[in-house]
Amino acid sequence: MACNCDNCGGQIVGLAHIGVRVSDMEKSIKFYTEVLGFELTSQQILGTSHLAFLNIGTCLIELIHPANYVAREAGQIDHIAMEVKDIDMLVCRLIEKGVPFLSNSINDAKDLLDGVKNIFFTGPDGERFEFFEYYNRK
Repeated sequence: MACNCDNCGGQIVGLAHIGVRVSDMEKSIKFYTEVLGFELTSQQILGTSHLAFLNIGTCLIELIHPANYVAREAGQIDHIAMEVKDIDMLVCRLIEKGVPFLSNSINDAKDLLDGVKNIFFTGPDGERFEFFEYYNRK
């Protein structure tokens, strides 16, 4: 990826969701809905992963069950997703600062949550972050 802007803009507007890797999707959905009181708002297959989105108040949890699930020693939080405006400009800003990305372009997921754009990048200790822009939010 390359950035050619003179004054990169964009805005982080809040936490979009928290991605949690799970070994058993049905068991996890039951826990989040029946024990914690979350509402299951959508499920879908994206690539080889089964995704489920659960909501309570202002908190959105994305359960992720990859086909090749392997438990991690340090926990199952997969990434921190920040809701953004003007994802292209924010990506450009990170490119200028030398931030490493986990893909070569912004993903355009028209079927995910009524349409989103997203991209993953890493922090200084390898933590995974995601910029997440809804098509139809103002």
